[in-house]
Amino acid sequence: MLVSSAMTARNAAQKKRGYHHGDLGRALVAAAVELIRDRGPEAFTLREVANAVGVTHGAAYRHFEDKTALLAAVAEDGFRALGAHVGRAVASDPRGPRERLRSIATAYVEFAMDRPAHYRVMSGPRLNEDGRFPSLEAAIDEAFAFVIEEIRRGQAEGVFRREPARDLALGVWVMAHGYVELVFRRRLKVKSPKVAVEYFEKLFTPYLDGLAPKPPRRA
Repeated sequence: MLVSSAMTARNAAQKKRGYHHGDLGRALVAAAVELIRDRGPEAFTLREVANAVGVTHGAAYRHFEDKTALLAAVAEDGFRALGAHVGRAVASDPRGPRERLRSIATAYVEFAMDRPAHYRVMSGPRLNEDGRFPSLEAAIDEAFAFVIEEIRRGQAEGVFRREPARDLALGVWVMAHGYVELVFRRRLKVKSPKVAVEYFEKLFTPYLDGLAPKPPRRA
């Protein structure tokens, strides 16, 4: 028993030393994600996150000046992971812009189903109102750029109608986000995350149809 306690204390000390060498920020983000999963983004404090990691709240404040800064780091982590997930979906799809756009929108829903804690922060109130977190805005723009680029590619190939690509991309984002919110709030009941993704793909087809160029008017 004494040996076990000593080993536990030694492991904790090693963990703390590792955090001081540059891992603490990532550890705080990971701990925050766990608390968000259990309680939601509002129902915890930065001090609780520090306790979960095993450091003083002063050490946590040296990395994040307040809870908003920590949530911004969680959101940035999520958007970068979303961008990577969407990027892989596009790279692995050899089909044309229409189906690649479906893959992008589906990847958004997949990500939300797989990482609900991250998603709740990413889709919550805007965290960069005062401009403190430019890297968060960059991560959002990078994830959204995949949608805009695919629509522009489709417009160049005559697959999508000629309207501002950003406006059409926002439509994709709104539809995927709205669908996820309905699922998470149990307004739309599905049996599993897999079923949720499959049903979204079905619902997304009419939207894709609506992106096609309008036929010329008859004289």
